[in-house]
Amino acid sequence: SGDAVVRLLNKIDLERALQFNKKHLHDRFVVIEETNSETYNKHIRNVENTETEEIAFIRLKGLVWNTTEEDIKKFLHDCKVKKIVMTTNERGKPSGDAFVQLECEADVDKARKHNREYI
Repeated sequence: SGDAVVRLLNKIDLERALQFNKKHLHDRFVVIEETNSETYNKHIRNVENTETEEIAFIRLKGLVWNTTEEDIKKFLHDCKVKKIVMTTNERGKPSGDAFVQLECEADVDKARKHNREYI
């Protein structure tokens, strides 16, 4: 979802974090807002449910605007691709980046061997 929940140590840290509300982090617009412990605990439970799963992601950068998910799967032909998220800019146009969830760390190693190759 792109959401993150962070537990801060004190109100001073909260005030510092809130200063970055609606600013950009790299190419992404970030909304920072105070929440309650119920929301925090809900997100923690979701994370705990996936802790038994091996989490293996890679980021592809510099993709041409018309790259498709199928193109990425063909490019990573020797990897087991679970999910692809292609990002867009603030106008909804392709950003040239994609995040790919792979089956395991061994697939991440295989994917790294494709670095600097062309799709």
